Amino acid sequence: MVRVLVPSVDNISQALENSEKGIQIEWIGTSTFFLEHNIELQGAGHLDSLIAFRKALIHDLLISPYDPSLLIDLSAVESKLGFTDTGAANAHKALVLTEAALNVNTFLQHPRDLGTLVYEAISKRLGTESPVVIADEITSLNLQTYRELVNGLLGCADFWDGLVQAKAGLNRFPRDAELLEMRGDLKTAFLARHKGLREVLGNEKDIVASTRTGKIYQKQYPWMDQSLCIRTPDLLRHVNAGLAGNGTCQVEPVVFGSSSQLPKLPTKENEDVGPLGLFAARDIKLDEKIMVDQCVTGISDVSPTRLKHCEACHGALVAPYMHPTRIIRPTCCKTAAFCSIACHDTALAGYHKLMCKKSFDWLFESQGLMGKEGCGTRWRPILFLRVVAIVLAEARERAKKGELAIHPLQYPLIARMAANYSPADKVQPGVSHDWQYFENVVAPTRILMQLGINVFTDSHWTPEVIQTIFWRIENNANMGKTNLTGKQIVMVNLNPNYLFFNHSCEPNVSWHGAVPSGDVSIDWLKGMNGEILSPGCSAVWCTAARDIRKGEELKISYIGNPLGSKGDGEGSEGEGEADEGRHTKRAWLEKWFDRGCGCRICEKENMETDRLEAVEAEREKAL
Repeated sequence: MVRVLVPSVDNISQALENSEKGIQIEWIGTSTFFLEHNIELQGAGHLDSLIAFRKALIHDLLISPYDPSLLIDLSAVESKLGFTDTGAANAHKALVLTEAALNVNTFLQHPRDLGTLVYEAISKRLGTESPVVIADEITSLNLQTYRELVNGLLGCADFWDGLVQAKAGLNRFPRDAELLEMRGDLKTAFLARHKGLREVLGNEKDIVASTRTGKIYQKQYPWMDQSLCIRTPDLLRHVNAGLAGNGTCQVEPVVFGSSSQLPKLPTKENEDVGPLGLFAARDIKLDEKIMVDQCVTGISDVSPTRLKHCEACHGALVAPYMHPTRIIRPTCCKTAAFCSIACHDTALAGYHKLMCKKSFDWLFESQGLMGKEGCGTRWRPILFLRVVAIVLAEARERAKKGELAIHPLQYPLIARMAANYSPADKVQPGVSHDWQYFENVVAPTRILMQLGINVFTDSHWTPEVIQTIFWRIENNANMGKTNLTGKQIVMVNLNPNYLFFNHSCEPNVSWHGAVPSGDVSIDWLKGMNGEILSPGCSAVWCTAARDIRKGEELKISYIGNPLGSKGDGEGSEGEGEADEGRHTKRAWLEKWFDRGCGCRICEKENMETDRLEAVEAEREKAL
């Protein structure tokens, strides 16, 4: 059995019982490793003072954004609060500052005079211009930064990255007792995880991927403006305006649970519309196309600069799918190519303006950790890059028109997506989520700096905002495999309308993504009006699996064949293998549902589970 390096349920229950004061669940952080400690901290009455201290630090950072000491303190307080992911991210920002000041910068500097700005901030705080005093302070801050970074990585159960950073810190400060102690804790935790995983995983690649990733809980950050985490009636109207063209479906509020309940509709424009789903706007016949959802937010682990795919839609640019004379090349650079004028114009009017003449090939140097699905972890920052470039391009256009700036989380592309948070009253979420230092912290920080964002002064791009975008992307992306360009690649797409489909183990809609090979029929590529889309493009095709009545909710399967039949060919959200049984498929559903999806199959299984548990309880009582 795998040893899960998190507090046991019994220990957490005991900690809750020992707490004399009420627990504010929203302030129990993302850390899987410090959960019990976080509950005890609240029980001891320390929460309010930590919240106040954090608020004071945010205020001070507005005044002196280039002083690493403030970011170090912020990292420490957020880790104490249990939000070790943002704690590690703020420690990383402090590391960027101290390395810039020490001229040990392995990072792109933005602003260009970052080292000078750090030097001046420290000089002002210390009230001296002495180079010796300031240099000593920078060295001391560099050590403190490594301590907080390693502590944050430990809290994120990212033991491998913690060991890597502990080694880097000890190379500079070989006798530091705190780093040595944390290195020991990290090594113990890593070896215990590795031993447990070897007992259940036979594939070395899977073992490496599982031991070198962190695990955190998906949480809303309680200090964030909660209006940034809702979907408003205005957004719903915007989404439905985009769907009105084909007239087959529309997005409406839904209720998860009893079918007798009706969704609570908002009465004001700034209220949350709640969970959403797609509904039939008219009667739909079996095999009728419901939606062909095209997008420019489709990526793979092949860099667009290799010119094998359309930079916008990801359509294949190789023979026999595209003749070389039909490939569209922009005049602004030589590192992009497009399958059509439409894709060219869409890109150059939007996201490409932000990315042009900037090299992001460093994102493609490695696929990251590779699991059994064959999709490396680098897909997350690669897709983050495209999403952020789209948002920043829209922000520029708003500024040109004299319109007010809006928060990144309020742009329609990001606002329409929901994360997968546990119920607000749940102390310990049932599912933890993968987290890596490079993918979740290093890469997005570097991406934003390359795109011209000052991550030290821009309050719109804080670690909690970045991670919230990651949560939404991960919960709404879909995956597919294609080998049109000579080798199999994994595509990850963020289709803006498809993402509103909810799951059912009895789906009434079937779907597929990119063409898997050149052997499929041309019908696979037909759009809503019979047009032929580019092979390998990031569109998703959705078709009625049976006759559907107007007003019926449209649902797909997130897990391929939900009954687990071998050899099913329908797409899935990248979860599981085609030959997994129903038991495994049901286990995958725990990512989204506590007790299944509410379909007849899940409800019947729940009744049987409840019956067996009742029988077992009676048996134990009799003993």
